[in-house]
Amino acid sequence: MLCLRLATRFSSMGELIEALVELRRRQKCFAQAFDPSAIVSERQMLLAYENAKKAFDEKRNIANCMDGEMMARAGGTRKIKEALARVGARNLKNVLVCADCTRGEVLKALGAKELKPTFIGEEKEVAKRFGISTKMMKSYTLEQCVLEKVAMADVE
Repeated sequence: MLCLRLATRFSSMGELIEALVELRRRQKCFAQAFDPSAIVSERQMLLAYENAKKAFDEKRNIANCMDGEMMARAGGTRKIKEALARVGARNLKNVLVCADCTRGEVLKALGAKELKPTFIGEEKEVAKRFGISTKMMKSYTLEQCVLEKVAMADVE
């Protein structure tokens, strides 16, 4: 799986979603957009992706499609609406796109420019969105806390 932080050419979230749907259809791949300020690491996205695939394999998925399942898993919840609030894309000039097609296919489909660094999670904002207490942050890193939320989404 590939994760790219991008500045897209779109003027509305609806246009971005349509382009992602078209990318999935044309390339027969997975592609989803996230808010990079809510994502702490590639491990968070890989864990969410693998858990989403496994949920479909074991027929215990909560969403009807991989992009919804990945959104819920990355958000550490079984509620897609809550996941969208936590990790859903918000700014078309700063979007994290995760996909299992090639970098070139993603950039072309979205008419986007790649930004660096890829993961820019803001500690206070991420902790707030995921409901991570200051007490937890004293004992564990932010990444450890978020990974636990992602891993435990099934038992919520």
